[in-house]
Amino acid sequence: MKKVISNEQIFTESKSLREEYIEKFDILDKIKILPYLTKDLVLSVEQISSYFEVSKKSINTIIERHRGELEDDGILVLKGEELKDFKNNICLPQSEDNLTTLNNIKTSPSLTILTKRAMLRIGMLLTTSDVAVKVRSYLLNLEENSTLDQKKWALQREVSKLDRKRMTTAIQSYLPESKHKRFAYPNYTNMIYRNIFGKDAKTIRTERGLTKDSELTRDKFSELELKTVDECETIVTALVTLGFTYDYIKEQIEKKYGMLKLNITTIE
Repeated sequence: MKKVISNEQIFTESKSLREEYIEKFDILDKIKILPYLTKDLVLSVEQISSYFEVSKKSINTIIERHRGELEDDGILVLKGEELKDFKNNICLPQSEDNLTTLNNIKTSPSLTILTKRAMLRIGMLLTTSDVAVKVRSYLLNLEENSTLDQKKWALQREVSKLDRKRMTTAIQSYLPESKHKRFAYPNYTNMIYRNIFGKDAKTIRTERGLTKDSELTRDKFSELELKTVDECETIVTALVTLGFTYDYIKEQIEKKYGMLKLNITTIE
């Protein structure tokens, strides 16, 4: 049974969709009032936890799990002279809540600060916050960005992740143990890509400008490409589970997809 994903959950599941919407951080001010630490509009973990009405631990968990994404958005840990200089530039209004924040900053040996961009990403990822749900719903309701095609792509991307997992699990569970077994995963992947695109994974990554190991090849696939790869992997999963050999599976895939071998985005 395939996982059902709501529109609001799309953001928590899909990094690519987060990237599509990440520049819309000004919507945060429309949902709740934000007190910034400085004129550069940076915030502390404490302020962000207050905004989303969750514990600091919840925010720190998101930061730990998605630090790579958040570092691209702007997250810094200040200590020593940097922290001292930062404290001199704090411009919070004198309210009871802000005084608590200021006192915590003054007594802390370090301070994690984040940009509004990073804060929006946290809002896309938090699953324990009603305010975060509102943020994601607001984003989806933005007429200029909330397109049906984007939603369909994001849903297809998550379906493809599940079916990819089924294939790798089948390979792990049904292929006999050998010193070459670890090569089965890239071998099947390249066999699928060669039949659909006429290229192996490395070539596709190069052509689509993927230079970092953390960048996923399939995040650059179109919806049609994802569907085609997904269908092919489902067939491979079934044949592996039934005990057929790699050569037999390759022959069946070539019969079905061997004539495709083109960039299918051109026929969408």
